[in-house]
Amino acid sequence: MRAPGLPLKCFWTLLLALGMGLILLLLFATLESRPLDGDALNYFPATLLEQGRRFAREARVAASLRALASLGTLAWLCFHPAGARLLERLEARGGGRWWREVAWVAVGVGAVIAAVELPFAYYLGYAHERAYGLTRRSAGAWLGDHLLGEALGMATSVLLWLALYALIRRSPRRWWAGASLVTAGYGLVLALLYPVLLLPLFHPVRPVQDPEVLAMIRGLAERAGVRVAKVAEVRVGYQSSRINAMVAGLGPTKQVLLYDTLLRELTPAEVESVLAHELSHAVHGDLFRGWALQAVLDAAAMGLAAWMLRAMRGVAPLGLPGPQAPRGLALLLLLFSLCDVAGTPLQAALSRQAEIRADRYALELTQNPRALVQSFQKLARANPGDVAPPPLVELLSHSHPSIMRRIRAAEGR
Repeated sequence: MRAPGLPLKCFWTLLLALGMGLILLLLFATLESRPLDGDALNYFPATLLEQGRRFAREARVAASLRALASLGTLAWLCFHPAGARLLERLEARGGGRWWREVAWVAVGVGAVIAAVELPFAYYLGYAHERAYGLTRRSAGAWLGDHLLGEALGMATSVLLWLALYALIRRSPRRWWAGASLVTAGYGLVLALLYPVLLLPLFHPVRPVQDPEVLAMIRGLAERAGVRVAKVAEVRVGYQSSRINAMVAGLGPTKQVLLYDTLLRELTPAEVESVLAHELSHAVHGDLFRGWALQAVLDAAAMGLAAWMLRAMRGVAPLGLPGPQAPRGLALLLLLFSLCDVAGTPLQAALSRQAEIRADRYALELTQNPRALVQSFQKLARANPGDVAPPPLVELLSHSHPSIMRRIRAAEGR
């Protein structure tokens, strides 16, 4: 006779295999040995191409190993007897009150994952950047920012888990719909507050002062027929040599953010091309589109979690807790993490489409392909990376088209 938990065992085995298999596929594609792109040698010296490829490969390997370590740790907590005992002890600290039990489990699981990921975070956020001369911060300054980010993340995650479990207790069958609204609302608030509250915690932000840049912005906005509420300068030069620009915020907080390093390193024509590119994101509502896609993916993950909890009712396969037990939080987190891995290629593909559209928009607005190409060249020099990565790597993980794809498109090739 088939054990009642067997279908769920198969479900988890398949889900873990798919999630980790996708990460391993990216890892193996990263390690593929390929000659330098011949066309790229017309725009960059071979030494820079080799260095960028090496930097990108090392970063992707570390990021893949971090993802595998995180998923493996969650699987250990969920399926290994020692992990289950740790979750039981955390839950017991709540003293029988569900909200305290949830908070203890959320903090405990979050602390375990943060500890496992810390060596990878240190390497990716500091040691690797330092080795390539990209950061001017000390290890202590990096650690302070990292711990601040972890503390903010921990606090918000506890609140979200409390809301989720309150919904599960109130409506065991329909909780996923309310939870989807909660996560969508959280994403909306985060997008609204990022440029005005969160970013200034880590980098000084001030309005752009350069009259030439301000006049350029007004001219671009008039040509585009849009209103630009604010263009701000993000001071990162005292910490990093990277250059970047972005649109952040929604509605009243929407603004174009330019790194001070970008304003220093790029010519006025190149800055104009970058601004025109960023205006496209504002005009086409790309941030809102990204939020909407994330909300849909979160809702799908919640629906899958609701099915899983109903399927587990009364059978407790593999010794897992019932659907309302706070220690089941680790199982939900594992499921959400696997869904996030599965959704990354789709999010990356839609993001690349938005970036391609923004490049075209910049060309239409400025009529200066040379300046756009030169801005790409300077971006590649300041932000090391593989300008022509393996196609599978770009397909699975890149939010932007490769630099060489963008250069060819700008030149009409």
